[in-house]
Amino acid sequence: MPVCLGCGEIRRIVNFLMATSCPNCGKKNAIRYWIVICCSVFLSILSWLKPAGLLPFWAGEILLLIFTVIIITDIEYHVILEQMTVAAYIVAIISGWFIHGWIKTLLGGIVGFLIFLGLYFIGKAFARRLSKKENGPIDEEALGFGDVQLAGAIGFLAGFPYILPALLMAIVLGGIVSAAVILFSLIRKQYQAFLTIPYGPFIIIGGIFSLYYYLV
Repeated sequence: MPVCLGCGEIRRIVNFLMATSCPNCGKKNAIRYWIVICCSVFLSILSWLKPAGLLPFWAGEILLLIFTVIIITDIEYHVILEQMTVAAYIVAIISGWFIHGWIKTLLGGIVGFLIFLGLYFIGKAFARRLSKKENGPIDEEALGFGDVQLAGAIGFLAGFPYILPALLMAIVLGGIVSAAVILFSLIRKQYQAFLTIPYGPFIIIGGIFSLYYYLV
């Protein structure tokens, strides 16, 4: 259920969809509300006019909803909700089976999950080594397990071998954005060690890239 960010009161679905102010405290919707709505409508029209490869429109709309929630929560809270991951797995497996068949779908999911699982353990080992040097624990993880699960879902969707360029693009984009963030923070003299960025959006972009570029 939608909740008012001002007072925490549960809002009626009708009031939320009509973008009215909270009836309890009068708080108006944030600018993010309108950005998400406008972007969702634009992407829905785009997916109708230019479908993502062989992906059916209904599946694209459901995935758009799931991926939007994942991107927002990952950017704002560095969290990928398990409910969204489960939903992504269900839709990705069905869509992957429709596009590639069972074998390529299963191989894509397994490969995507295992690749990022390896990166996850490498990141944890790196963090442990740094914590010893810093004489204290490091709170932020280089890669969260939610990213590993998301990579598996994208693997089911993209299939094998197309999950490989999808994850490669995710890693490259993540590196470019990380370098830009570090450079920008250095210029503003606000650099902080061990600063992390959300990785979920890059994994999703890589998966969408593979659908548009390879599966046409």
